Amino acid sequence: MLQLAKQNDEEAILQLIDLFKGDILRVSKYIYTSEEDAVSDIILEFLEMIKEKKE
Repeated sequence: MLQLAKQNDEEAILQLIDLFKGDILRVSKYIYTSEEDAVSDIILEFLEMIKEKKE
């Protein structure tokens, strides 16, 4: 799934976000912006990390 997400497979990306949804929501509570903005920022950083990580 990770390899597919790195290749911009939309289904794989959505599955990864769904897999970590609980963690994303939990961490968003500690960011001092709206929950929606915090979740968006976390997801963006998560996707950037996936695409940059070398194996």
